[in-house]
Amino acid sequence: MDDLGYARSRADELGGRFCVTFVKGVDEREALARMGAYPDTVAERAGAELTGHAAALTADRWTLVIEPGGTAGSDHVLLEAVSRGTEAVSVLRDDTATPRFTYAVKGTTTVAFDPSFPSPEVTWGTDPGLLQHLMQAVGLREPAGEDEETWRDAEARSLVLAQRITGVRVPEGALERPRLSARIEPWFVGPARPADLLRPGPRFADLFAAAQAAPDEGKRAVAVAEVRRLAGLLGVADTPGLAAALDDAARGAGRPVPVDSELGHHVRAWLEAGDEGLGLLTAALRGVLDRDAEVALRAALRPLRAGGSLFDLDEAREAVTASLRVSS
Repeated sequence: MDDLGYARSRADELGGRFCVTFVKGVDEREALARMGAYPDTVAERAGAELTGHAAALTADRWTLVIEPGGTAGSDHVLLEAVSRGTEAVSVLRDDTATPRFTYAVKGTTTVAFDPSFPSPEVTWGTDPGLLQHLMQAVGLREPAGEDEETWRDAEARSLVLAQRITGVRVPEGALERPRLSARIEPWFVGPARPADLLRPGPRFADLFAAAQAAPDEGKRAVAVAEVRRLAGLLGVADTPGLAAALDDAARGAGRPVPVDSELGHHVRAWLEAGDEGLGLLTAALRGVLDRDAEVALRAALRPLRAGGSLFDLDEAREAVTASLRVSS
């Protein structure tokens, strides 16, 4: 069977929503860990047992992490973390959203694009033209006219492109036999996402002006105070390990929360709760632990755009602005 025909069969086999991440030079357990595997969920699974889990398998010098029904590997921020010291390729199919192809090298996105419309104008990364010759060879190109359906087979062609980069095919029946697998959670291995940060706007003009004038220690102090306040409003301020993590953040010595720590287990519960307030808290917490004071502050203040059911937004904005001015 030709490469495209084979890839079509694998895409059909994996279904309407899946992500395949190729990681070079690491074993299955390490590949899962890089993607945020919960250590207590690592086990061999097959078929229906893999629902909600990612499965890993080794092929030559690469390990493939397959998420049936999942999308985590398609997040370029996570993929950059996965690729530190090596290379990683991600292929996403999602029939309810946009497909995605991403290639990251040593912690940086090199090329990323929508394979259903791989226009050079919307291909991005540090070297967006790097794969153009391979993309053309596998038929990944923008349509020459409105009636040309180049979007068809986008995911299959992406799998062929990944094969050209890695030399590895997705095996037939890859999830039918037991594979090392785990529940994965990118929160524990990736930094704050751009969407987790408060963005400038007219409503926050005074706040950003005050932040620009504040020293890093002032930004960190305000950021930590905001996360403490939010945790208090949600009734979780006494969570074991939280105060110590925030104390470290205030000193500029923040570090990721270990997934198997006591605080890590609480964060897992918050992430799984589906509660808006706890969702805001976990996003703010991940950001405030960043050693970049600007990132920490903007992550801690992101709830000012969405926390209306928890506190008065205008009052909170004014209080934060005043605190930043005092720290200058």
